[in-house]
Amino acid sequence: MTRFMKSLGMAAVFSVAFAGTAKAEPHVEMSIPLNWALEAATVASDVCAEMGFATTVTVVDQRAQPRVQLMREGAFPHTVQTSNRKAITAASRRVATSVIEAENEHEPTLGAVFNEIGLITLSGGVPILYDGEVIGGIGIAGSPGEDESGKEFDDICAEAGIAAIANKLK
Repeated sequence: MTRFMKSLGMAAVFSVAFAGTAKAEPHVEMSIPLNWALEAATVASDVCAEMGFATTVTVVDQRAQPRVQLMREGAFPHTVQTSNRKAITAASRRVATSVIEAENEHEPTLGAVFNEIGLITLSGGVPILYDGEVIGGIGIAGSPGEDESGKEFDDICAEAGIAAIANKLK
């Protein structure tokens, strides 16, 4: 009888354990395809070059893993890491880094916290959205300054890269 009760108890445990997982739906996330990432990075790099800047452009996927990185001849070495951190910040925080930079003005410790965890509070990073979901981020480094309207050159280049693939993002 004891053996029967143990078997019955084990059957009950397994049926409860598997009942909850049987109806679970997989969570599927879309990642930016490599050809889209390359197109966005190329256009962003070209726009910056047309303005006279030697930049590095990085595109990451929704999990902040690198997809493409283009470094122009003459770009400063630090732009590799900076563009990567901008892309990662935009993808993981799901907001343009210019928004974070503006928040940093009101909360000075934010920059130190972000730096500690490998993120950055400088403009030039923009999330890439597909159907309202983040599928990646683009980061530009190496085009200091802003245009006459006050828009950062890094942001202008990043947005141009995203605009180049906008028809695919609908």
